[in-house]
This record gives sequence, C-alpha cells and structure tokens, in this order.
Amino acid sequence: MKTLASLALLFAVPALHAADSGGSAPAAVTKEGDLVVLTLKPDAEKSLRLKVVPVEKRRVPGARLFSGEVVYPLAGEGSGVAPVLGGTLDEVLRLADLQAAADGRILQAKVQIDAAKIAVERAQRVLNAEAGSVRSVDEAKTALSLAEGTLATAQAQRAILGDPVGKAGGKKRAWIRVAIYSGELSSLDAKAAASIRTLGFDAKSQSAEPVAGPPTANALTNTVDWYYQLPATSTLRAGERVAVEIPTPDSQVEHLVIPFNAVLYDINGGQWVYEQTADHAYTRRRIQVLRIAGADAVLASGPATGSKIVTDGATELFGTEFMTGK
Repeated sequence: MKTLASLALLFAVPALHAADSGGSAPAAVTKEGDLVVLTLKPDAEKSLRLKVVPVEKRRVPGARLFSGEVVYPLAGEGSGVAPVLGGTLDEVLRLADLQAAADGRILQAKVQIDAAKIAVERAQRVLNAEAGSVRSVDEAKTALSLAEGTLATAQAQRAILGDPVGKAGGKKRAWIRVAIYSGELSSLDAKAAASIRTLGFDAKSQSAEPVAGPPTANALTNTVDWYYQLPATSTLRAGERVAVEIPTPDSQVEHLVIPFNAVLYDINGGQWVYEQTADHAYTRRRIQVLRIAGADAVLASGPATGSKIVTDGATELFGTEFMTGK
C-alpha cells in the first residue's frame, strides 16, 4: 500500500505544478470528464513550433504484414526450379554436399560412356576380322546407350540443384521468401508488388516485384512460400529478416489517416494523439492504429475527419503534460 501511495503522489505532483496559477508554468493541465486538456501560453506554444494537420478519410491500398527472409536463387534467369539459399551454414553445407554428389555422378557417367565407346570399337574390329559375333557388338552398343542415359539423368538432376554454391562472378540476385498461411492466399494480390522494410528503427521501405520461385511449402505449418525479387541496388544479406507488406485486392474501404509521426505511445503501449480543440488548447485523444502505410498511420478508431492533429511537437506536448522534459 505504501508503494501505491508513493506512485500516486509521484504522478500527482507534476500535474499540480503544471496547473499552478502562479504563472511560472508554461502550460495548464485540466481534466474535463475523461479528457485531458493542455492549455499552452502563447510564447510556450510558439517555442514548441507545433504543426497541425487535419485527419483525412480516404482509400488506402489494403495490405497484410508478413515476415520475410532474404534468400538467393540458384537458378538461372527465367528458371524457377532450382532451390534458393538462405543464410544458415547448415543450409549452405547441405546444398553444397548435394551438388558435389551430383557432379560426381556426372563424372562417373562420362567415364562409363568413354569405356562403352571403347568396347563398341573393339567389338566392331573383332567382328570385322571375323573373330567375333554380332551379338557382342549389340551388347556393347546397348551398354553405351545405357551410359548415355545415365549421363542425361545425372545432368538433369544437377540442373535442378542450380548454380554451384559460392560461385564467383556477377552480382547475386536477392529474393524475399514469405511463408503465407494457405487460408490467407485468396485475400492477397499475388501479382502486385510488395513493400519491403528492414527491422531497424529508421528502416526505409523498398518495392519488390513477385517472381516465380520454386514451389515450396510447409505441410506442418500449412504455409505456402511466395517469392519477391529485390532491386539490383539492394544491400540486404542472405538470411536477413524483413517486414513484408503484401497488397490485398480490396482497397475500396475508406479509413481515417494521419501522419505516423503524430502517434504517441505510453508505457502500457496505448496509442494517443493530440487534437487542437481551441486556440492554444490541445486534448489528448486515444486512437487505435490499424496498420502503417508508408509515412501514414491508418486508424481503426480515432478523431473525426477534419480534426486538427499535432504532428511536429507532439512529443514535446507529451513531455509538457507529464513534466518529463527538461
């Protein structure tokens, strides 16, 4: 109980100082019902350099957010059969082992062909010297045909495994592999470009076009893999995780939209904005962000269309209200 009382006093003291009528505080905090109204003095408002924009209601292309992994395709241009390579060492070693085994089978088949050709020539010379039989020649030719078939099979199997791991020369193409729950496939636009963002705080988005990759899926998680090709200028590395926004066909619904830099978060994860309700007066409003679309925040709920929302200076208002600034 003593701890709860101390916390209550801690949060009450800043509000009392802010509402002091002595004229020393730059703002007055009042409570009207469940709303907190922050009234600034003109000079304080000027020093904060506040910027307000109206809440808009417009159509924003729908999109769903997924996790993606940067991979490198090992197939040649226009081929989507060969596997893709991620960033784990186990994956690299396993694929390299499969490629080495396939190369060995090709070499073995070539040796068998050379030996079969020699056998055919020998059997033919013996037959010409009337010391052999036609059957021996036919058997030698049959062995040659089998060796050639073995070589063709081995080469086809090796082609499926793609280019050698670690092959030098040329810049690698980068793809994004996205695992999508099969129940959501019908709600996504498979032909539209996706927006790719890294997971950093100052991450910038880039567009990636859909590409025909290997038909991979995971039966245990009931997911299907979609692939997107990054621009040639991308610096993302194999195995790196990214956020992927895939558009949805339905983009006819209008939503409330505000700049994302107007959104504030409290210590409990609650989302807020400051609305200008009168001259020098700002009210903190609770909102619910549906998703992020570029530099905008699409709201599930929030102030009405046309309401004036603080963008630049919103953080300073938050600090002024709770007296957390300098």
